[in-house]
Amino acid sequence: MTQYISLEKYNTYRIRSFAKNVYFPNSEEEIVNIAKNHNQLFFLGNGSNVILSKEYYGDEIAFVVLCKNFNKFKISGNRLSVESGALLQDLALATYEVGLSGIETFYDVPASVGGALIMNAGAYGDEIYTFVKSVKVLDIKSCQIKEYQKAEIDYGYRYSMFKGDENICILSAEFEFEKKPKAEIKAKLDDIYSRRLANLPQKPTAGSVFKRPQANVPVGVMVEELGLKGKIIGDAQI
Repeated sequence: MTQYISLEKYNTYRIRSFAKNVYFPNSEEEIVNIAKNHNQLFFLGNGSNVILSKEYYGDEIAFVVLCKNFNKFKISGNRLSVESGALLQDLALATYEVGLSGIETFYDVPASVGGALIMNAGAYGDEIYTFVKSVKVLDIKSCQIKEYQKAEIDYGYRYSMFKGDENICILSAEFEFEKKPKAEIKAKLDDIYSRRLANLPQKPTAGSVFKRPQANVPVGVMVEELGLKGKIIGDAQI
């Protein structure tokens, strides 16, 4: 089955799965053309929070991997224009180099910009939409591209109006950050990295995939009290 392409390195759980139709677009135009030629698409940024349930996918679906080629970004002044496949860690380091603060909070979040915007990713009390200016999306059914200003976007805790909408693909976004001394940003990056080494597993992981309940009790505490910490089922472990 040499015509099948492995998706293992495109999901953070490293699940072994293969697909017949896999695309690595370089531009918006290529993504639009892919949408015109397939009835069902699945977009992969960094493949976080994704479980591929089949070992082989045939012509029933096409996978569009954005993190490989559709990941370009440009910094101008205190603004960042970025394609949805760019990884948050790369952006955190790039903005640090020019003294821009805002996205360093997400240095240890294993996600692409598109995935983070879909779910309004958060870490250490911050949310990705705090610094968003606009988001550009593709309507897969009509193949029309629309840009939403921040005021037009409904979002909340681990939610945006794009979440659960299988008919859209986030193409790009524009952020506006704050100028801060590099030493201050570096201190925050170092603190976040230290926390990651101390608290998070270094094996293939999707990061924290639990949503904090309304009771506002840390999920980690609940997992420990339920005796689930370290529980193994097959090759998966909490």
